[in-house]
Amino acid sequence: MVDEAPNIVCKGLTKYYGRTRGIEGLNLEVGRGEIFGFLGPNGAGKTTTIRMFMGLLRPTNGSATIMGMDTWAKSTPIKSHVGHIPDDVSLYDNLHVHDLLEYIDRFRPGPDPLRGELTERLDLDVKKKVKSLSRGNRQKVAIILAMMHDPEILILDEPTLGLDPLMQQEFYSILGEFKDRGHTVFLSSHILSEVERACDRVGIVKEGRLVDVRAIEELRQNKIRHMDVLFTNYVSPDEFQKLPHVISVEELNSHMRITIKGDIDALIKQIALHQVEDLTFTQPSLEDFFMSFYGQPGGQSESESA
Repeated sequence: MVDEAPNIVCKGLTKYYGRTRGIEGLNLEVGRGEIFGFLGPNGAGKTTTIRMFMGLLRPTNGSATIMGMDTWAKSTPIKSHVGHIPDDVSLYDNLHVHDLLEYIDRFRPGPDPLRGELTERLDLDVKKKVKSLSRGNRQKVAIILAMMHDPEILILDEPTLGLDPLMQQEFYSILGEFKDRGHTVFLSSHILSEVERACDRVGIVKEGRLVDVRAIEELRQNKIRHMDVLFTNYVSPDEFQKLPHVISVEELNSHMRITIKGDIDALIKQIALHQVEDLTFTQPSLEDFFMSFYGQPGGQSESESA
């Protein structure tokens, strides 16, 4: 983190839709020069929180401030400092991409400094009509619209949806450059690997409440992983059962599945004593993640879909 002064502050932030919970009692600070992940299953309250940040919803209780300004009372001046990717990207379908970018550009004084660079790096054909774009290319447009004015704060809701792996990698590189310039990134996701890859800290939200905030390195050390190993010759699972951090060992058809939480060094060294035909790590599901920290899977509410 570049500066300890927070750019985003939530105090008891709460939103109810009638009797239905959106988010409740959120207390959170996000610093300058930080990429902060907001992780939770669908329905946990992530999108509700972001909509209050953007002044699209009024809190039932509590408050949120961005750069010291109340997100409801000062939503208009806040928007000049923020780049936003919503959960449901809506674009002007009948415009060509170039004309859409030009149109949005006119709302701000001076040219947007990153527009040309982002268009090139994300390999976007600006001559096409928006309605002809694929899901991934529509997401590229949303990314460029959010970033092209080089805002101090990025608020991103599931930003990599529809992007292929190469474009995801380029997107993460761009986020890193925003961080290096001292900007703040608030990134909502239900994909554990995405948050782990991009973020400095992560807030874990479950059933409308923030249940934990952790440094990303601590998250890596405590997550559950599955290792599938195919040995050339039969190997007894017993020799892996008592290794440090191993939770379980299963024989599945021709291979062995070893579930481990934390450091894998001892396991790798034991596997290396045998001839291995194939080995893969399976990314943990979000349910596995919640099981590893709290002993029960993440729930889903009726309040929202993301």
